[in-house]
Amino acid sequence: MPITNHHEEITMKEDTLTLPAAHEHHHAHVHSHIPQNRRILALSFAIITAYMGVELLGGWLFHSLTLLADAGHMANDSFSLFLALLALFLPPRGQKGFALLNGASLLLVAVLILHEAWERWTAPTPMLAGPMLAVAFAGLLVNLIVARLMLHGDHSNLNVKAAYLHVLADLLGSVVAIVAGLAAWLLGWQWVDTVASALLALFILKSGWQISHQAWQEWR
Repeated sequence: MPITNHHEEITMKEDTLTLPAAHEHHHAHVHSHIPQNRRILALSFAIITAYMGVELLGGWLFHSLTLLADAGHMANDSFSLFLALLALFLPPRGQKGFALLNGASLLLVAVLILHEAWERWTAPTPMLAGPMLAVAFAGLLVNLIVARLMLHGDHSNLNVKAAYLHVLADLLGSVVAIVAGLAAWLLGWQWVDTVASALLALFILKSGWQISHQAWQEWR
């Protein structure tokens, strides 16, 4: 007659009961972040889109190419935040697909910046340091507010993380523009803008690849 270890039997039953409970706790933990993520993304989207509208209007009224170009960067951030917000209303697989799209848009931004940096390196164009600095400081302030807001989001969610990286890239872009503007204004170093932009593009490229690769691994 086999001898049953009563203590082991009880332990196995407890483990069996604990596993579903742990899964339910993790499931509840993930879902508890969704309302907070939606609020953060919606507010961030509203701030970025409002500032983008102001820049578009200012660029049109004052015939400023700098303002229009920065509005284009803000439009990309706005699009990324909108995708991330929309993804939170989708099932998990749909969210991974949106994360892949968000990661791909980061890669596209990096390639466009590298292309523009190469164009400026081969055919330099003088910068208007004054308007550039004004736009860069305003953009830095807006992006600092949104980046701080998004720090409270759930970065284990790929869409939230990708949207945050878009905002962070634009924030760093504002810093690059300030450094480049000061270098051109005070020292006459026009090349700083090109080199700093290329370095920024490499950072965005790395971030975009990480998001895209992780989203693809989880989506397929």
